[in-house]
Amino acid sequence: MSKPITALALLLLTVVLGASAATVEGVLYGIPDPTIIQDDDGRFYTFSTGAGLPINRSDDLVNWKRIDRVFDKSVPDWAKEAISRPEGIWAPDIVKLNDKYYVYYSVSSFGSQRSVTGVAVNNSLDPASPDYKWTDLGLVVESFPNRDDFNAIDMAVFQDKDGRAHAVWGSHWGGIKYARVNPDTGKFIETLDRYPTVAARHTGPRAIEAPFIIRRGDDYYLFVSFDSCCNGAESTYKIMVGRSQRPEGPYLDFNGTPMTDGGGTLVLANNDNWRGTGHNSVILSTKGEFIVHHTYDTCNLDKHRILQIRPMYWTEDGWPLAGQPINEKNPPRSAPGRFTAEQLIGSWRISSDYGQERIVDLIGGGRIANQRRASWSVTENRITLNWPDDDNTPWIDRCIVEPSGTSFIGRNQNGAVIRGVRICP
Repeated sequence: MSKPITALALLLLTVVLGASAATVEGVLYGIPDPTIIQDDDGRFYTFSTGAGLPINRSDDLVNWKRIDRVFDKSVPDWAKEAISRPEGIWAPDIVKLNDKYYVYYSVSSFGSQRSVTGVAVNNSLDPASPDYKWTDLGLVVESFPNRDDFNAIDMAVFQDKDGRAHAVWGSHWGGIKYARVNPDTGKFIETLDRYPTVAARHTGPRAIEAPFIIRRGDDYYLFVSFDSCCNGAESTYKIMVGRSQRPEGPYLDFNGTPMTDGGGTLVLANNDNWRGTGHNSVILSTKGEFIVHHTYDTCNLDKHRILQIRPMYWTEDGWPLAGQPINEKNPPRSAPGRFTAEQLIGSWRISSDYGQERIVDLIGGGRIANQRRASWSVTENRITLNWPDDDNTPWIDRCIVEPSGTSFIGRNQNGAVIRGVRICP
């Protein structure tokens, strides 16, 4: 959720908060701010913004079914007392801490800094289990105008392999904040007058929100969303990331700029018919690694924000990439493909940082049509494109060919996202 709000965005969000999710041709509609978890039984659960916090479940990440909601009421009583005009429950996060499931949630009103974040706990995610019962534990953190430099929404909690747990949250104002969490209670270990900042934007568009942390190997990754989330086809939301050797930061982007100074490396932005790609979570599951977010479909704007899940790949130097959306025609695939040059010959739409596309024709002999000095090669599922400039200094795009063989995603030496989509074989 963002500080500035347009009349159109307010209308759309009001509709979404009062609407039920629906599945049409494998697409789950009406799912803003999704968070996801895989249970021990292998099934997947999403929680999202909406009355009572709706819960959906899937066996395959493609077909989803509404199974319950966390609260019988649209907003818990304690939050109604704290927020004079609450507008539903926003931006949940689901996490397993010491064998219990905690769902964090925010209550506020549009454009307000007076916000509260609470937490509820359950012993199970399966409504059929005798251990299934959501118990609200109440307030975790709150924010007040003229007192705090943050907005107490968009919380995400991460438990490290050493058992310690960490929280990040925030939207606009002073940016993204950090606190330690007691994994036995779900609450902060300590209450501070001023929480440390891990990401912020101080100039230009200051919109930053929806943080999410993962650990991969020895590194921690902080994902955030920049810009406008909720303006339909005019949404400019995009997912950015930084990397650190500690969960509390400092997080640096590809070029070494701290995220506290506005840094961030692009992961996903508007593309094809998708607008407002943001508010992500990440799942490292038995089916693979996926980035989960909401987006608008410009072919179906009346469906509002939808759930979108993309495979997540990694560059050789450890930066994340978002593949093409999974669906019934492009299901999750755990095994990478292997490709010969002959299989990739053809016309491709290629863009840098999801900007303007150009048509590139890959032809035999590792040549690129009408590009005398350019070349390309493929080894298993890795494709490399070389683009020498006027002084013969090559721009090198190192990309991963997705298992379908119809798209590739990667980065060049400056960290820009390089995306290719096949036009024809």
